Amino acid sequence: MAMTKVSSNLPGGRWSIMDLDLLRRVRNASILFGAVLAVPLSFYFGWNGGLSWVAGITWSLVNLVFITSLVKNVITLEERNLLSIVLALVVKFPVLYIAGWLMLRQGLSPLWMMAGFTWPFFVLVLKASGRAYMKMDETPQGTVL
Repeated sequence: MAMTKVSSNLPGGRWSIMDLDLLRRVRNASILFGAVLAVPLSFYFGWNGGLSWVAGITWSLVNLVFITSLVKNVITLEERNLLSIVLALVVKFPVLYIAGWLMLRQGLSPLWMMAGFTWPFFVLVLKASGRAYMKMDETPQGTVL
């Protein structure tokens, strides 16, 4: 787990797990519940709807991996690895957009692909809302980390 200093103005310079672990949990929950929802979607809307849903989730999760890599390599206090940043950018944009175009050319439903694409972000919002509701990121003084 990566530890990142949250704020230098907090008493004692508190440390928090910022949150590659959150992204792992979002990925796992998105895959699990997305696969579970693919079954009734396939029954109600046909195999194309279910397959498009799964393709959209997969496309979104691959995008999230590239975004995470970029954020880790660009926003750092250590020396930036320029080769890694350029490689992530060169691979992310052409590969993901060509993959999306190919999926549409194969006849997958754009509606269900976009629904699947937004699914991991929906899971992320629910997880963040749950953390806020449970007050998991507050210090004893009541300040949010």
